[in-house]
Amino acid sequence: MRHRFNYPAQMKTTDTVTREIPKHELIDGLVKGLGVIQAFTEESMRMGASEVAARVGISRSAARRYLLTLVHLGMAATDGHDFWLTSKVLGLGRSYLDSARLPRAIMPFLQRLTHDLQESTNFAVLEGDDVVYVSRVNAPRVLRGGFDPGTRLPAHASTAGRVLLAAQTDAGIRAYLERVELIAYTHMTLVDRDQLFLELQRIREAGYGVSANQYEMGLRGISVPVKNRRGAVIGALSVSMIISNMPENEAVARCVPALQATANTLMLWV
Repeated sequence: MRHRFNYPAQMKTTDTVTREIPKHELIDGLVKGLGVIQAFTEESMRMGASEVAARVGISRSAARRYLLTLVHLGMAATDGHDFWLTSKVLGLGRSYLDSARLPRAIMPFLQRLTHDLQESTNFAVLEGDDVVYVSRVNAPRVLRGGFDPGTRLPAHASTAGRVLLAAQTDAGIRAYLERVELIAYTHMTLVDRDQLFLELQRIREAGYGVSANQYEMGLRGISVPVKNRRGAVIGALSVSMIISNMPENEAVARCVPALQATANTLMLWV
């Protein structure tokens, strides 16, 4: 299951420093309203008010009012019993993409990478314990699966997530491994904490990460960190491909230099 639109009770400043927001400064209704939107998933695309209430932790009557408000705004539709989201909800993500400098600045670089490699490329950032894909360019040939902008994945099961975790200190990595549940999305997902710690160290030393069959069978990811001018890792640049397209050693030799060259160029822009 892929998750979209997460709204933590933290505020990002222009220097990406986070601070906790006191609860008395939060609008509880907005938090719950966004929670209602998040309640809809690929597995639960249509739900009644009672189902939404149970997922969000609010009363049925409150859930119904939130849902009817979304219907009024055009962000949801109903047949009188079930509710479902409409495409207008995509405007929430579009507002971020339109206003955020980084995703817009990176798009031309992704387009060039995709043109040169003939593979789908994307840019992702670490948010909490998840990786969020914020920019993507699809290859000319159709890639099964893939991560569209707004997709949120557990960091341990994503190549980009592992590259971003590897940028942390050993203490930071161990703290992550202690607090998260390492879910196996396929029978090949790496969930052994000691092995994952060693893999993150290897990625840090190599300067890139490669993984296959971790979140979806048949898919390989190759990723490198993107740093700003101060040397801080701010995201991960990745190529997504079907494993059967080429052997791993060939894919690494072909993609890693191009990814690293693009990441080095991006350092001058972000």
